Amino acid sequence: MIWLKGISNLVGIKGGLIIEFIVPIAMISLGVDFAVHALRRYDEEKRLGHAPRLALRIGFAGVLGALALAMLSDGIAFLSNASSGIDSVIGFAVTAAIASVSSFIVLGIVVPIAMMRLDTMRALSTSAPSRGRTILTLLGSVSAAVMLAAGVLLLIAVNAAVGAIFILVSIAVTIGIPAFFLWRRNSREPAEAPSAAAALRPSGTVQRSWLVPVVAGLARYRLIVLPITATITGAAIIFATQLDATFDVKDFFDSSSDFVVGLDKLDEHGAERTGERGILFFRGDLTDPQAVTGLGEFLDGLSSNPVVAKSADGSIRSSETLLDLLDRLTASDFARSQVADMTGVEISDVDGDGLPDSREQIAAAYEYMAERGVPLDESTLVYDPGQVRQTLFHDPSGLEEDATIVSVSIPGTREQEAVAAAREGLELDLESLEQNPAITFTGLTGSPFTREALLGATTRTLQTSLPIAAASVLVLLLVTMRSIRYAVVTIIPIGLVAAWLYAVMFLAGFSLNFVTATIGAVSIGVGIDYSIHMTERFREELRRAPDRVQALRQATNGTGVALLASAASSIVGFAIMGFAPMPLFASYGILTAIMIFLAVSASLLVLPSLLFLATPETTGEASRSAAPTLAD
Repeated sequence: MIWLKGISNLVGIKGGLIIEFIVPIAMISLGVDFAVHALRRYDEEKRLGHAPRLALRIGFAGVLGALALAMLSDGIAFLSNASSGIDSVIGFAVTAAIASVSSFIVLGIVVPIAMMRLDTMRALSTSAPSRGRTILTLLGSVSAAVMLAAGVLLLIAVNAAVGAIFILVSIAVTIGIPAFFLWRRNSREPAEAPSAAAALRPSGTVQRSWLVPVVAGLARYRLIVLPITATITGAAIIFATQLDATFDVKDFFDSSSDFVVGLDKLDEHGAERTGERGILFFRGDLTDPQAVTGLGEFLDGLSSNPVVAKSADGSIRSSETLLDLLDRLTASDFARSQVADMTGVEISDVDGDGLPDSREQIAAAYEYMAERGVPLDESTLVYDPGQVRQTLFHDPSGLEEDATIVSVSIPGTREQEAVAAAREGLELDLESLEQNPAITFTGLTGSPFTREALLGATTRTLQTSLPIAAASVLVLLLVTMRSIRYAVVTIIPIGLVAAWLYAVMFLAGFSLNFVTATIGAVSIGVGIDYSIHMTERFREELRRAPDRVQALRQATNGTGVALLASAASSIVGFAIMGFAPMPLFASYGILTAIMIFLAVSASLLVLPSLLFLATPETTGEASRSAAPTLAD
């Protein structure tokens, strides 16, 4: 956690809800996988009778490569989200990659080394363990976990400095001080270490897990498992393609909160007469009477546009427009006299259309309004200069073009379909104004349309990050595994997981937004870890086992059990996010927990069948396939 905070600040990552809450929880939930696999392998070697130092060395030789490969795949998958172009998603991608590397170093390397040192000191102790010592050890472990968890919460939610200090103190009290006294006692009362012969002598066979017959049995019936999997995946793809991108206030606030209930009531009773603001932007030579007249015709045409909210009399509900300002000014004798005093230009309205009659008069009106507002009389302003400048930009020097905006109400924008229909309708009206030679640019903005653009970027994030993550991870597997067939079968389950996940999202009523869209690429990076560990352990056991069935049994008994343990810890960590008060993050936690469950299921139930297809059945060929090359 300290590394994540410090490195993120050093590289200039800005904080935010995603970075401050999702990434730390992901680091805790996923980072512990490194420790689970490293410690599990270390424990396996200890159970075979190896001394702690030798057990760590053998364990690292077997698992460290897979851990490094998992770390790289995680980083690639997280960084693939940087293709979105959305600042918050890019920040998430970079900080999550930093978290992955930090977790690998601290939890995958430092923690097993520390455990080995403690086991070595404990093995040298002359006193036999007692029930009292066992209870104290258990209480110490629970205290360490509680204090470190409290430190993490302080670091995330209260104050980074306070949390960091609390974590360091917790480590010193619960780990450092006991280790120091144990070292002091061992230095005063040395005992003989186990001999090399004893260290290398196995103490017995490792107990088989219930998982072994399940995984091996399914692999044996692979000709049934794989077609069923393909059928389920095909149906999942159909559902996944129907998933829509939406963005509702209920994603950010509890649906029963007063704010959301108030919005629902507003939609219920005033949906046709009010709504979010859409802003129409115009730039050009607005001193040209032709431009002002064209703008007036455009506004008249908006009254027949069904996507714009209207008052009871049928007029559009909009803020003050440029034409309103000019009409107020030309209708006031006092205002016209003030313009003449300031600019020397007399304002006239011979045709009675509420607009000055010439280019010179319009320019004088703009100059006066922008500086002094629109007066009603000597003591009253209809519009002050600030209000005028919110509607009109005018450069008296003529170096920059004039610009104005029109703000209209758009009803029903909580439904994304209504936003798309409003955008299309308004853009159609704007096309007619673009034919006016005095208007050089028209544009459409406002919260509904910026939100629509964000959702479009979100969809593109999914469309680009998934292929980038998949292709990058495949290249990484090809380089590290040096085998096309093992690289391909390792990545196939993760493609299945992505399809299954988005199908679950559709069936459960979830939608795509700028947070949930990142899960696809994350599922590639995180889910591939399980496949990598299983494939690498299977290939390692092929060197020792008489056949591929026995190799799968040994791999399942060791790495398979560790996969279940690490997946369980990750699922619990992300499931806790499901209780977050903000539905957006609660959805992310639930969906990520589902994704991890699907990933570990695919790695244990589908991948073994694929490994059997990629591995020859005979012992000799199996042994040679343990170290294949790209020629395979």
